[in-house]
Amino acid sequence: MSRSKLFALAALLATTSVPTALAQEGGAPDFLALGVAMSPDHPGSDDYRFLPFGAGRVTSGGVVYQVEGPGISAAFFNQNNVEAGVFGRWVGGRDDDIDDAVVGLLPERDGSPIAGGFVRVRLAEGILSPRDRLSLGARIGADITGEYGDLFWSSSLSYSAPISRSTQLIANLSISGSGDDYSDALFSVDAAGSAASGLASFSAEGGVESFGMTVFLDQALADNWSVTGVIGASVLQGDYADSPIVTERGDVNSYFAGVGLGRRF
Repeated sequence: MSRSKLFALAALLATTSVPTALAQEGGAPDFLALGVAMSPDHPGSDDYRFLPFGAGRVTSGGVVYQVEGPGISAAFFNQNNVEAGVFGRWVGGRDDDIDDAVVGLLPERDGSPIAGGFVRVRLAEGILSPRDRLSLGARIGADITGEYGDLFWSSSLSYSAPISRSTQLIANLSISGSGDDYSDALFSVDAAGSAASGLASFSAEGGVESFGMTVFLDQALADNWSVTGVIGASVLQGDYADSPIVTERGDVNSYFAGVGLGRRF
């Protein structure tokens, strides 16, 4: 899979993480889920492509391991209403395997693995129904290869509620951001890039990258099988939104959708 495809996949699953969100509900079994998703071609693109995705959850020695697209997390602390651990995932760059021929004239950017920690706090239960929950989560990670030499962070507010014995609803609000080096690499257009592509020169600085909202619906099937649908949208902010890569060739709004089939163990 190309780096641009990995970026789209990482962006989708970092924001949604459908089976992961469902696994956070108490007493969830181990599982494996596979599916297909639609996601932007690259950050700020208005071109879309279909991609496979997968997720899983295994508990061993009191540690919960979760596969989240091109990444993995390990929750080694889970007491009362607090869960914490470490994670690693792939942050993609931009290569020549994109549909937009103009953006393709800009310099290629390699992807990089990032690693960091996360914490998740259950804020309340029984808000609108006896078994609903409201949780707040945050994670921060760093580029571990030096490709960008930057920090990446996100935070989310999640509400989950069972609609019936076999149907689970989760709504998620998120905010994410990165530092100057990553924003400059992916959203700036230098003089050489401007001459090659015809896009206006632009210097991007880091900060809040996007706000997003995602809605999941998980429907249990017979014999420990379930099907999950997801739909969501995010809006770029600040210099990420003002980059000519977005304003002249892409879209500040990104949409995504997917469906997956899961097996519980």
